[in-house]
Amino acid sequence: MTTPQVSLGGEAHAIKIGQIGYGLMGLTWRDASTFPSDESAFAVMKQSVDAGCTLWDAGAFYGPPTHSDANLTLVRRFFEKYPDYKERVVLCVKGGIVMDTYREKGMPGLAPDMSEDNLRNDLREIREALGSDQGGHDVDLYEVCRIDKRHTTEQWMKTLLKLRSEGLFKHIALSEVGAQTIRDAAAVGPVSAVEIEFSPWELEAEKNGVIEACESLQIPILAYSPVGKGMLTGAIKSRDDIPKGDIRLHQDRFSEENFDKNIRLGQAFQDLAQRKGCTAAQLVLAWNIARNPSIMVPIPGSTNVGRAKENAESVKVKVTDEDDKSIRDILETMGVAGGRYSAVIRAHGSLWA
Repeated sequence: MTTPQVSLGGEAHAIKIGQIGYGLMGLTWRDASTFPSDESAFAVMKQSVDAGCTLWDAGAFYGPPTHSDANLTLVRRFFEKYPDYKERVVLCVKGGIVMDTYREKGMPGLAPDMSEDNLRNDLREIREALGSDQGGHDVDLYEVCRIDKRHTTEQWMKTLLKLRSEGLFKHIALSEVGAQTIRDAAAVGPVSAVEIEFSPWELEAEKNGVIEACESLQIPILAYSPVGKGMLTGAIKSRDDIPKGDIRLHQDRFSEENFDKNIRLGQAFQDLAQRKGCTAAQLVLAWNIARNPSIMVPIPGSTNVGRAKENAESVKVKVTDEDDKSIRDILETMGVAGGRYSAVIRAHGSLWA
C-alpha cells in the first residue's frame, strides 16, 4: 500500500511524513505494572512504520512519575534493536515541563516552564533518554506541551531558536495553541507542525481559527486523540477497559456520569461505519484527513498490531459530503457529554493558548 505523504512546514518543507502518524503515549503513560512487553510494543511500532505511519509522537513525560522517561527509553531500545528503521521515522518529542516537579508530585506537577534554563535541561534529558548523542535517534521536532504565559511568544520562540542553533533539536513544533499564537510564532521563526486535538469528538479547532491559520501558513496539523481517545471506535465498552493509571480516567468525558452517553455516541459511529463497509476508527480517521489532506495528519495510538494496520489503511477510505453530513448530524443530535479534559485543566487556561 502506498501511503500519501504530507510536507512539514517552514524550512522543513522538504521533509515528508505519512498521512497518518503514530502516537506512542498509550504504550507507557499508564501504571508501570501494565506496560506492554518490549516484544509486544516493538511489534506495533514496527508495524506503524511498515504501514507508512512515519511520524512518531513521543513525550518526555509519557510515563508515570516513577518511570517518567519510559516512553523515550522505549524508543531508544526499539532503534537499538532495529537500527535500519531510524532513518524512516520523523520523531516528534513533547516536553517543556519541570521534570523533577512531575516526578515528585505527579499530575499536579505537570506544568510548563519555557525559561531557557528549563528547556535546555529538558532537551538534554530527552537526548540522554533517547541516546541521541550515542547513536540513538535525534529530536527531529521539539514541542513544548503547553504555553507558559509568563513568557511572550516572541521570547519563547527566540529561546527555541537559540537552543536549536546549539544542535539540541532540529525543528520547532507547537502544541495546544490558538490561532494568534501560531501566527505570532511563525512571524518569529519557522514552525514545522502544530499538534492539537481534532476529531468529531473535538471540533473547537474549526471554530477558533486554528485550522484556518495552519492552512494559510501551510503548517501540518498533528491531530492527537483523532478517534475520541478510543471512545468512537468501539474498543472501549466500560471504564474497566481503560488501563490502571490511564489519564482518561481523570477526564470528564470518561467519568461515570458521562461514560454511558458517550458509549452510545460511539455506537452510532460504529453503525455508520458498518454501513460504509469500514471500521469506525477508519471512518473517523478518514474524516479527519478529508478536512484538508494537505495539512491533516491524525496520530492515533495503539498497543495492538492489528489496530495499527487498520488505522494505516484508513487512507483507502473516501469520505463523501454525505458521510460528513451524517457524522455532523449524529453530533448535533447526540452531542458529546462532558467538557474537554477536566474542569481543573479548563480553568487553568492552557487549552488553545
